[in-house]
Amino acid sequence: MPCQHCLDPFSSQCFIVTLLVTLLSMSSDACGQPPTFGNMKLNGDLKTSYGTGEQVKYSCRPGYMQRSRNISSVCGADGQWSPISKDACRRKSCPRQDDPVNGQVNLMNGTSEFGMQVEYVCNPGFYIIGQRILYCILMGSDVQWSDEAPICSKILCEPPPNIENGEFFPNHNDVFEYHEVATYKCKRVSGQDELSLVGESQIYCSENRSWSADPPECKVVKCPHPVIENGKQTSGFSRKYSYRATIMFECNQGLYLHGSNRVVCEGDSTWQPPIPVCRNQPPPPTTPSPVPSHTTTPSSTKVSLSSKGTSSNFGDSSVWIISLIIMAPLKLQ
Repeated sequence: MPCQHCLDPFSSQCFIVTLLVTLLSMSSDACGQPPTFGNMKLNGDLKTSYGTGEQVKYSCRPGYMQRSRNISSVCGADGQWSPISKDACRRKSCPRQDDPVNGQVNLMNGTSEFGMQVEYVCNPGFYIIGQRILYCILMGSDVQWSDEAPICSKILCEPPPNIENGEFFPNHNDVFEYHEVATYKCKRVSGQDELSLVGESQIYCSENRSWSADPPECKVVKCPHPVIENGKQTSGFSRKYSYRATIMFECNQGLYLHGSNRVVCEGDSTWQPPIPVCRNQPPPPTTPSPVPSHTTTPSSTKVSLSSKGTSSNFGDSSVWIISLIIMAPLKLQ
């Protein structure tokens, strides 16, 4: 007993000793709340404090599996809980996913464990049917993928659209495969001017199972006869100007061309860019980008003056020689 040597157990000295021993005992054998973990949960009810030697036990949370037989922590005499390995409960793994036919599966996080993702990618010429990304999620007390594995299906396009006064080849296919090309051409229509194919003559079945461009049109394209005042046409002469006809111009001597010297007949029967004009004044100059100027003083001409005299910092030997020639007569006087 702490007061076994005290003659009077009710003396003030014995009371103080007993109180100190009691307080020290209370402070040394009490632990606070046990640690918490994302992959483990505490068994039983949580208390505000625990005595020395008191033990608490943990179990794995759903989605995790236990690696050791007993997961527990003990309140030590120093008021600290004994450590627990964070790997005592590890993530469960979802079933292995094999590469789909004509594709592959990628582990986005390096594993197929609980909370991780996989991505499915199809080879060129194939498209995915189903979810591209799957998640390893909790299903009851176990883990499973969030959806069925997708498949990679062959990219096929329906035949391209028919066009008025035109046709495409090959025209006997029920479907067109990935990157297969359809070529359009215009028919000859009696009693009409020649039809021009305006647009892409060839389109192909693209990765999104649609055609790479809209189909072209077969139409009569007639651009007006080009006229330039105070100038002349220099190339592309023809009686009629149809689609994609190209001509060039130049001005008479002493005049300046405003616009482009080359124009093309477009599908709307207009010249693009518009036909230029010839004027007495030149076109406004194009403002060049400003070039930063750098002014430097060569070291050979740098001169510094002081109250004690003049000192010159010459980097050129020829300048030194000239200076000596000038100063020699002054010293002789």
